Amino acid sequence: MDSKFKKVALFSGIVLAAVASSSVFADETASTVAASPAASASNAEASASPQVTVIDQQVTGNQTLITSEVTSKALEEAKQKAKESGLEATETDSQNQPSVEAADADNKQQAENINTALTDYEKAKADYQNQLEQYQKDLAAYETAKAEYDALKKAYDEYNKEVAAGIAAGRVETAQGLVFINEPEATLSIEGVDAYLQTASREQHATDSILEQFNTDKYTSADFSIQNPYDPNQDTWFLMKVGDKVTVTYDNILYSSYNDKKISKVISTYQLNSSTNDAGTALVQLFHDPTKTIFIGAQTSQAGRSDQISVTMQITFYDEAGNVIDLSNNNAIMSLSSLNHWKTSYGDHVEKVQLGENEFIQIPGSSISLHGDAIYSENDNQYKNNGATFDGDGEDGWDAINPDGKLRSATAYYGAGAMTYKGRPFTFTVGGNDQYLPTTIWFATNSAVAVPKDPGDGPTPPAEPILNTPVLTWHRNFVVEQNNLPEEPTPPQTPNPTPPANEEPTPPTKTVVKRATPVPYTKSTGYQPVLPETGDRKDGFMGTLGLVTVSFAIATLFTAHKRRKFD
Repeated sequence: MDSKFKKVALFSGIVLAAVASSSVFADETASTVAASPAASASNAEASASPQVTVIDQQVTGNQTLITSEVTSKALEEAKQKAKESGLEATETDSQNQPSVEAADADNKQQAENINTALTDYEKAKADYQNQLEQYQKDLAAYETAKAEYDALKKAYDEYNKEVAAGIAAGRVETAQGLVFINEPEATLSIEGVDAYLQTASREQHATDSILEQFNTDKYTSADFSIQNPYDPNQDTWFLMKVGDKVTVTYDNILYSSYNDKKISKVISTYQLNSSTNDAGTALVQLFHDPTKTIFIGAQTSQAGRSDQISVTMQITFYDEAGNVIDLSNNNAIMSLSSLNHWKTSYGDHVEKVQLGENEFIQIPGSSISLHGDAIYSENDNQYKNNGATFDGDGEDGWDAINPDGKLRSATAYYGAGAMTYKGRPFTFTVGGNDQYLPTTIWFATNSAVAVPKDPGDGPTPPAEPILNTPVLTWHRNFVVEQNNLPEEPTPPQTPNPTPPANEEPTPPTKTVVKRATPVPYTKSTGYQPVLPETGDRKDGFMGTLGLVTVSFAIATLFTAHKRRKFD
């Protein structure tokens, strides 16, 4: 019994010492392995591994609850990429995962979601930029169209007020007694011309630009004849000299009237007051239709833009009995259209009309207004780039005129004025072109007064593109592990021997074993939780355990020795 007990006691001491030594060695080995680069297949592989950080430990009875946060490089990089793209991923409520692997997988899924959203966002931004560029163009076109529409609407509204009141331009609707719009079958006869342009010469220059057709420097005396080569129903070309006065009789008038009285004949006089060429001449195209009137021009010989072509004109209407029609009741309203003013590298071209004793009528929205005794556009009315409300050029320009002389644009009123014609002479002029740029004007007067029309509905603004910003979110992932603490060793029971006679029994030595500080259990899952530094506590625990073990061994041996002596 004594030998057996000694063996047990000795074995127990050895076991406890071995356990203490093994624990210390195991802890040191674990620390060494965790810190060694050889623990991972490669640095890249290690960096891709999830990072596990212990953030809380709670001990309850013989259990320890360890809460760790699991972070993944992929998610951190995705959040940083979002930030660099000008976005911010919003953190939402954290989640608990059943394992580190599950937490890492969730982190990587979050990263994939963020990266996909960022890729889609970059593509959307590129599309948005293209849409934005087109929108800017469409918006500029809309703003131009809107400005034109607003001008048309304003002019139309003002004109309607004048019509309702029967005043100013509104008289075109309420007090117009003259119908003198189109006479395509009229014939003409001319007095006072001695230099008709021969038809061969006319055909030779018919394909020249409109200005060059009236360049008087291109023609010589051989191009003209005293005989009229044109039929009465043809437009007639001839040369006028300053001071010449030409009388033209228009017959076969079929569609015109005044206060419902038929007009059967029209006689007009044209007098050349000045010209822009050194010869003091001008080339004339006289339309056989009196409602289309006259086109006249000449070379600009002198620099300085001060020369001008000036023509004084008077129109007289006759009834079927051959009597002059009395216009004293002021119901004959005549159009003064296509009065251009343009400022370009070719000069400062201005077309004007001096009304004499006739009365000017201002058309709402028109650029033409009264300046002293002349009407004209004070500023450039031909080009929007120069400040005009509408362009005069082009198919839809305000100066667009059909071959028959009809105005075909809803904005024709912009370059037009009107007068209450009293049968008195009036003068039209043109000038301001650069040297060697021919000066020309088509002057047409009739009763087709250009007035504002209903513009209808305004233009529709373009839809502005929208860039939808993605909402990026992420959440933290935690893993909670529950570990059982090792139980305290139960000290061996010491036999209670019967003390020998006459000898006091020696009380057994009490062995005290202290419980070690709990060490969290780590699953073998390829990761090592980062724990707070506990080197001092662990070393102290192991030292204490060794001391207890040695004390226990000595006490056991001592007791055995006493037992043997007693026996």
